[in-house]
Amino acid sequence: MPILNAGHTVAEHKSATRTRILRAFGEVLAREGWDGASFKAVAAQAGLTRTVIYNYYSDKSEMLLAWSAHEIERFLDLLEHRLAGMEDPREMLQTVVELVLFEFAGPHPVTPPVMSLIPNATKLEFTSQLNELEDVVYRILVEGERSGVFHLIDARSASRCILGCLDPHRQTLAEGGAVDEVVARVVPFVMGAVGALDREPHGEPGCATICDAGEDNSPTEP
Repeated sequence: MPILNAGHTVAEHKSATRTRILRAFGEVLAREGWDGASFKAVAAQAGLTRTVIYNYYSDKSEMLLAWSAHEIERFLDLLEHRLAGMEDPREMLQTVVELVLFEFAGPHPVTPPVMSLIPNATKLEFTSQLNELEDVVYRILVEGERSGVFHLIDARSASRCILGCLDPHRQTLAEGGAVDEVVARVVPFVMGAVGALDREPHGEPGCATICDAGEDNSPTEP
């Protein structure tokens, strides 16, 4: 394999360039919005030519998809680090909810208005990237149900509903809403919905459930 300057291989160089482009794309998207995130603007932010950008991505939607995958991977790494060593499913679920809401309050500008502008095929692929996060929530719910601290009818549906009830807060928090206030409202709602409030392991099941099997599973905003 050819060796580039500073001892970098071609593969390492391409990986570094791709990361550089995606970082620049995120910065331009946060500053200029979807309309302003042109290849020219991204190239200028990255200190590269538009030709180099086109060597990696054919259009903005493809770049958004790659950037979102990179961001989701970063978030999942953070989540794994925070959950390491935790054993109580209640603590783990609360941690997930809080981290997602704080993520919405950070410099991550992919909001519903932006999503409405991109092609449906890319939109579907973008949302499918969230499956890994849903799987994390699902595993926590299954463990909580097994240990008797959660009371659920369908853990898979509940995991989707939990993430669904967080998403309506994305726009508000991205625009500077008070994340602590949102967390204070949403966490008790989610914990009550899974029957975890004031529940000891193997206690009597509570009556609250986040989704009922066979009924409408649309998310409820607290």
